[in-house]
Amino acid sequence: MERMKITYKIYLEAEDVSQSRILSTTSYFKNLFQNCTNRYLQMAKVDDECDMEDFALRLYVEETIEEEDCRYPEEARAFLGDMAEFVDAIARAHSYLDMEGSFSISYEGVEERYTFTSEPGRDDCDFFGEEGEKI
Repeated sequence: MERMKITYKIYLEAEDVSQSRILSTTSYFKNLFQNCTNRYLQMAKVDDECDMEDFALRLYVEETIEEEDCRYPEEARAFLGDMAEFVDAIARAHSYLDMEGSFSISYEGVEERYTFTSEPGRDDCDFFGEEGEKI
């Protein structure tokens, strides 16, 4: 039995975007979680605070998953890499977004935490370790 704890937060925002872009981005974001291969990412609940009248896109995910006995060991071990690829895919697909967040895992003696950002006009994420150093 191995205790496991995963946390992740993702915040996406954009102002002055068309209603069709808000709808397509929201659909993409929700489907990305539902269709990914890592079950710990599939558990996400997306908080949709988009405002169609103000042309504002705001999507948030904040998850904490704790298991006394890790149910999906391979997916827990792959979580850090999967999450990095996941947010990078969002940045590539929607470079107009302002995106930031964090993710961490505590499992099998591994305790790692990262933050990330992607500014509008960029199609990738910058990742930072616990001490704030860019990775």
